[in-house]
Amino acid sequence: MTVKQKIWRITRPVLRPMGGAIIVGLFYLLRLFPIRKNKVIACVSAGRRYDDNQKFIMDELHRLRPDVDVVWVKDPKYAYALPEWMRTVNWRSWRWLYEYATAKIWTNNCIEPAYFSKRRGQLYVETWHGGLGIKKVAPDMTGQLAYSKREAATLKNAVDMADVLISNSDHLSVIYRQGFKFHGPIWKCGYPKNDMLVRNDPGDGERARRELGIPMTHKVLLYAPTWRLRFQQEERIDMEVYNLDMQRLKRALTERFGGEWTMLIRFHPDLRLFAKGCREAHPDVMDVTDYQDMQRLLMAADVMVSDYSSCIFDAALRRIPCFTYATDFCQYKDEERGVYYEMEELPFPYATNNDELERNVMAFDEEDYLKKWDAFTVRMGLNETGHAARDIAEKMADFLDGKEVSWNNDYPVQNQSL
Repeated sequence: MTVKQKIWRITRPVLRPMGGAIIVGLFYLLRLFPIRKNKVIACVSAGRRYDDNQKFIMDELHRLRPDVDVVWVKDPKYAYALPEWMRTVNWRSWRWLYEYATAKIWTNNCIEPAYFSKRRGQLYVETWHGGLGIKKVAPDMTGQLAYSKREAATLKNAVDMADVLISNSDHLSVIYRQGFKFHGPIWKCGYPKNDMLVRNDPGDGERARRELGIPMTHKVLLYAPTWRLRFQQEERIDMEVYNLDMQRLKRALTERFGGEWTMLIRFHPDLRLFAKGCREAHPDVMDVTDYQDMQRLLMAADVMVSDYSSCIFDAALRRIPCFTYATDFCQYKDEERGVYYEMEELPFPYATNNDELERNVMAFDEEDYLKKWDAFTVRMGLNETGHAARDIAEKMADFLDGKEVSWNNDYPVQNQSL
């Protein structure tokens, strides 16, 4: 441990509360400035990316109302491009506090800091980010790594502030009611990020292929596994849970579906520094972890493989073959977060090792798969319209114009059973 680290370890218990008090005080002081009636601030994953529901809502809002001042929260540690018409503000800067204090509309895909307080006349649209998901979200987590009391307080504050929660399914609406303890309007209008997948325009996939240099004649496999909470507590991240044999899978895909295949792998953003070994082991596999637009990657894919990521449900909206590959399900279920489904309940053929995955690919029955997927969407009450971003943007524009906005609270407040 360096001298600097030792000093920080000693002073941290004193300095952190002091710093927090200063930030809270500054935020409330900035609330003395008037609300700007034409400003919207959007944040995705604490400023780490330009994607998810907020990207598509802001795109639609700009098309609808080019005069709106759109501010995107950006963590300067992450490099990504933004449209010229969009302003940026650095996450956790004093200016960040000012933009929140004076914006007419807030929208986030996670939750706002616990000390944030919405002013009268401001609108907060919370979209969350999972939709149909395997892994339990924070308030429902049952594993040993369940979230802390501090995280619970932060979530409660954000939920209490929200004017509406955006849902794409009865499944997610139940989580909002039972887990988040949210009793306000839930608008089951669909997820804006999934509009592209519902419309299924081949041009969106072709754009991703051009940007990545993938031949248009090739078929594409996308492997996109998710993060493990236990990695935060381990000195060494065990990448063995991502031991999918890409070469073996490529041979199976070629034999079952024919054609030339390009193999893509997209790790969770927090794994980009630890994925080097996997990339070296598979030099002919394209690493697309840093490709910003996940939805266009899904549009470019012909087959999808994941473990517990909700992106597999997004991909299935295109009705392409999707497979689950998870070597640590029991550990993930019992020790980490807990899950909403057993893997066998899902419509996706499930494998715990490379032998099983190869067999699942070779035995893939498209008709049976699509029947199971359709039945699953009915059971989950899925509602994806293909125009959710436009619908939400129109509501925001009405609010900016001073009109009264009502949300379709189409899910009952009383508890439902998952």
